[in-house]
Amino acid sequence: MKFNRAGVATSATKLARSVDVHDRSIGFNYLIEENVGDLRRDHVEAFEMGTDEVREVVKAYFDGTIQGVSRGHRSTTFDITVNSDALLPATVDPNQKIIRLERIDRVLSKDPSLSFARVHAAKASGDAVTLQAFVDLFSTYPGERPSFSAFKSEVADDLKATDWLNRLIDRMGLYHFYPFDSSQKYSFALMEYTAKDVLAQARLKGIDRPFAVATVLECQDNPAFFPVPKGAAFGFTVDLRERVPPRPNVREILHMRYDYSWKNVSTLAQWGGTAEPDIGASRDRHLVTLRRDTGRPDFGNITP
Repeated sequence: MKFNRAGVATSATKLARSVDVHDRSIGFNYLIEENVGDLRRDHVEAFEMGTDEVREVVKAYFDGTIQGVSRGHRSTTFDITVNSDALLPATVDPNQKIIRLERIDRVLSKDPSLSFARVHAAKASGDAVTLQAFVDLFSTYPGERPSFSAFKSEVADDLKATDWLNRLIDRMGLYHFYPFDSSQKYSFALMEYTAKDVLAQARLKGIDRPFAVATVLECQDNPAFFPVPKGAAFGFTVDLRERVPPRPNVREILHMRYDYSWKNVSTLAQWGGTAEPDIGASRDRHLVTLRRDTGRPDFGNITP
C-alpha cells in the first residue's frame, strides 16, 4: 500500500522498523498490502487530515466509513466504487457452510438473566426462545462492522477433536482472544450459517457483493492479520501454533455484518485458555506457506 501523504508513509515505515514485534507486524502489513486500490487509498488519506500517524488515520477511517456508528450504515468495504480490488465476485457457492467463533462474555453481560449455563441448556433442549434472546444481544452493538469467518470444510477435522475450541482459536488466528487468565473461564459460541444466508440479508440491504478479501484497513492493529497478494481468491488465517506435520492454511473470508438466528448457534463451550503464542514465529511460518500457496515467492520482500 503506497501512501501519497509523506507523513503517513513515514509513520508506516517507522512501525515496520520497530523492535516491538506487534508494531513491526502492523507496519509490515501496511507496506505489503496489495488489495487496497488507489481510489480507496486516496479515500483513506483524505478522511483524517488532523494527524499523520498511520494507525490513527486508519482508525478514523474504520470508525467512520467501515464500521460506522449506527445500524444500516453502508460500509465502504462492500462499496464497489471504492473497494473493487478486494471484493469477491457474486459467484460464491451459496451452499458453502460458514463458521464464526464468538467470545460471548461481554455479550452475556448485557443481560444478567442469560447466563452461560442457561444458554448452554437452551441449546441442549432446543429452547428457541432463549437462544433467540441470546443472539439478539449481538444486534445491540452499533455500526456495520464486517465479519471475519471461515469455511467449515477447512476446519472439519479440528471440529471433531475434543480440544476443538483451542484448535479453532489458533488455526483461525484469533489472537485478539489472548492473553487468557488461567484462573478464569471464558465463554464461546460457534456460529454456523451458509453463504446463502449472508446473500439473503445482503439483498435486503441492497448489497450486491457482500464478500471480500480482508485488507489492513479492516484489520487495523491486529498483528495476527496477514495480507494476501493481489488477485488471491481468499485470505488465509495465520495459524498461531506450529503443526507437525504441517497443516494447510485456512481460507478466510470477510462478509457484511450478519444478523444471527437462533438456528445459527452450533455449539457453546467454556475454556480456561493456554499460553500466549509467539506471534512473530507464527507470522514467519505463515509467510512461507503463503508464498507457496499463492505462487508468489517474492511476496513480502520489502526493506522498510
